[in-house]
Amino acid sequence: MDTTNRSSNKLNSLWEKLSDLKSLEPDFSDQISHATTEQTPGQIKSEIEARIGFLPPHFAPALRSPALLENLWHQYKSSYADNPLPDLFKEKLSIQLSRYCASPYFIVLHACTLIQMGVEAQQVRQLIEASVDPEQFHAVPAEASHPLESWPNNNPAFEESVIAGCTCIYLSMEDAAKWIAELKDILGDSLYGHLAAFLAFTKASHSWVESHPEISYEDHPTVTRNYRSLVQAEPRLVDLFQNYGSVLRKNYARPYSADDKSNAQYSEFFENANDIIYTYDFEGNVISVNRAAERITGYSQAEILRMKLTDSIPPEYAHLAQKMLDPRIAGEIPLNYELEILAKDKKRIALGVSSRPVFRGGKAVAVQGIARDITKHKKTEEELQKANQKLEAWVSELEQRTHEMTLLNDMGDILRACLTTEEAYNVIVRVAQQIFPIKVGALYVIAPSRNLVESVAVWGDASLAERSFTPQECWALRRGRTHWVENSESGLICRHIHQPSSNGYLCIPMMAQSEALGILHLMQPENVKMTETKQRMAVTMSEHIAMALSNLRLHETLRSQSIRDPLTGLFNRRFMEESLELEIRRASRNQRPLGMIMMDLDHFKYFNDNFGHEAGDLLLKELGALLKNNIRGEDIACRYGGEEFTLI
Repeated sequence: MDTTNRSSNKLNSLWEKLSDLKSLEPDFSDQISHATTEQTPGQIKSEIEARIGFLPPHFAPALRSPALLENLWHQYKSSYADNPLPDLFKEKLSIQLSRYCASPYFIVLHACTLIQMGVEAQQVRQLIEASVDPEQFHAVPAEASHPLESWPNNNPAFEESVIAGCTCIYLSMEDAAKWIAELKDILGDSLYGHLAAFLAFTKASHSWVESHPEISYEDHPTVTRNYRSLVQAEPRLVDLFQNYGSVLRKNYARPYSADDKSNAQYSEFFENANDIIYTYDFEGNVISVNRAAERITGYSQAEILRMKLTDSIPPEYAHLAQKMLDPRIAGEIPLNYELEILAKDKKRIALGVSSRPVFRGGKAVAVQGIARDITKHKKTEEELQKANQKLEAWVSELEQRTHEMTLLNDMGDILRACLTTEEAYNVIVRVAQQIFPIKVGALYVIAPSRNLVESVAVWGDASLAERSFTPQECWALRRGRTHWVENSESGLICRHIHQPSSNGYLCIPMMAQSEALGILHLMQPENVKMTETKQRMAVTMSEHIAMALSNLRLHETLRSQSIRDPLTGLFNRRFMEESLELEIRRASRNQRPLGMIMMDLDHFKYFNDNFGHEAGDLLLKELGALLKNNIRGEDIACRYGGEEFTLI
């Protein structure tokens, strides 16, 4: 029964002590709200700056109220600056408790303060991420002699247990009363009083900063001096600080639960991501980056964090770099773009980037993004584009060849319908100009004497085409095969070419029944190469022309034989009868007279008998020549038969 009463009395005593501790907080707030001062804000500010060298940013909202500013300063001095608890312990406890403040102000400030005090960045991160169960630390303070006369030095286990207990008390957890009793019993009234005052000051300070979102840790000199070295040494802290609300506080809003694993999971995701995850400010400083950047760029994380964003961007992407660093652009809306960066080995890496601004206090202060290595994708895309361009070129070339073949076929049909070589030459020029838009082109035909080659059709610059030359002056006629000169400086130039183009020329012999009829000559314009396809087309065209001219010559020969007398060269009797009928109808239609003269050679039989038939044939030839040379163009001279002649 006595044991039960003692336990009950002890429990009641503990609850009274808890109430006493909780009463410190409203007392502290009342002191801030109701204290009065006779000093001006400027005087108080001067006092603060004289003591610590600057005005902490979280004091700035109180500058308009002297009483409020004085109370903030008084509590800062008495509960924090002049608190006899060890400075390093106070900072470790502060950074643990800062995890439960809605603003990232204190967690960044105390992290930078710890760095300034010589604590390694990795240890700072461990303090922030530590998940402590108060239950496992109960035995540690109990082992110490109590009440303590002074704070035990070099006893990390003791400090960790006190921090765990303070966290439990700060959050008013179920074990808070037990921890209050144990800490008061172990620390004694003096040390515990300072600890309680520190906790009350911390909670009030958190509430004060939370109610003033315009307060920024970036304005604090301690942060300005130490932030960069902190995040360079421990890059993962950047993401914790900048995503404070969604990552850090979410993990510690309900401490010591199964959700504590989420922070480690996030860290694992961040570091093991295949894409580069980064953060930079608008001055171009890289604030954070994950390990994927090492694999993709070849730089280490430490090297990247010492670099400027523009250090790895080639000059041709300078306009994009300006946009990335412009708060008016990158600080307004998310951006998606592609760019190239230079790796450590100077190779170019194509990145697909998606970024968004980071806001603090309604102001864009940095940019976060994800960059994916799309180098292989870009190469594949370029190869596909080249293949597509090549395919389009092939299709275009095929269409062009089809069009040219159609023109050649049309030319062949038209040439077969031509009655004279003059008609054929006109057709050849019209088609050749469409298929070969070149510097100069010419069609040469060998004269019947076989000792001269004459131009019968020219297109392009006619001044560059020789009018006539001997067959020996053209290598194509001498060799009986196509003569292609690709480079006029090194090729074998025909003597009939006086001004060769730098891109050469082509001479193709036109052969029919193993006989050369002439050549097709093509000279390329400057800076235009003749493709093999064009050469084959030219050879095909020359074959069409040779066949057509050969057929025309045969046709003209046969026609001439059918209507002319082979001895005198005059029209024969059959042609005379056809022509006479035609002329009679024309004269009747036009009501004009028609004249007709018939003649013969006197004593022609006697001449033949006395001088021989060869002399008679010679006489007939001379008479035929006399008639042809002395009649008008519209007159018709015919050999009617034997020595008889007719003129219509």
